[in-house]
Amino acid sequence: MKCNIVRDLLPLYCDKLTSQDSNEEIEKHLHECEECNAVYESMNNKEDIIKAPDKDVKPLKKVKKRFILRAFAIFFGTFAALAAAFVFLFVGVIPISSDKLHYTAEITNVNTYSWSDKADITDSNNDGIPDAAEIDSREELIVRIMPDCSNARYVEHRDFWDFSDMTNYKLSMEIYPTFKLPFDDRGESPNVSVRGFPDVKEGDTITVHCRDKDVVIDLWQLWLDTKAKE
Repeated sequence: MKCNIVRDLLPLYCDKLTSQDSNEEIEKHLHECEECNAVYESMNNKEDIIKAPDKDVKPLKKVKKRFILRAFAIFFGTFAALAAAFVFLFVGVIPISSDKLHYTAEITNVNTYSWSDKADITDSNNDGIPDAAEIDSREELIVRIMPDCSNARYVEHRDFWDFSDMTNYKLSMEIYPTFKLPFDDRGESPNVSVRGFPDVKEGDTITVHCRDKDVVIDLWQLWLDTKAKE
């Protein structure tokens, strides 16, 4: 077998892709030809260099695994920090202090209308109220809560209402200063909360749980003071 043919077959021979008959001819030629044998030895050395031992690969796998775990830790740590910052700035976690809490009150007349199904539904004023409707007028205490902050989140506790007597007001809340979100649609004063209380009675209160203490707003006394100013 000629040298050029053997050298063409050597890559296949090294990868064990040649037939048994070809192997015999190639091996016979390699024993007889020093130059072709040197080429074969060179090819074998390159294969040894490319195929790294397992003991060299395992440390690389450990480094890769450590890098992936560190990347996950950095990602989740950053996500947790951003989430905490969002909650602190835009949701609020610290209630307002008592010296930042302010409120005003006024008394307004509120009209309610009622009519039976059989009443004349003629509406000459086009205001949605039949002319035959009966008017019930009553006074209502309007409380405007205005904390010293540009934006606020109010959290009410309905379980503090006095369910033993539904005519009494026992409202409890916290007020959290926050930053205004771009999609907040509460107008120019997102820190202000306006609440109406009809038929206020003695013992009605609003309790605001501030950072330093609880502030109890006596609605009945507020009603008396507001009436006295009229």
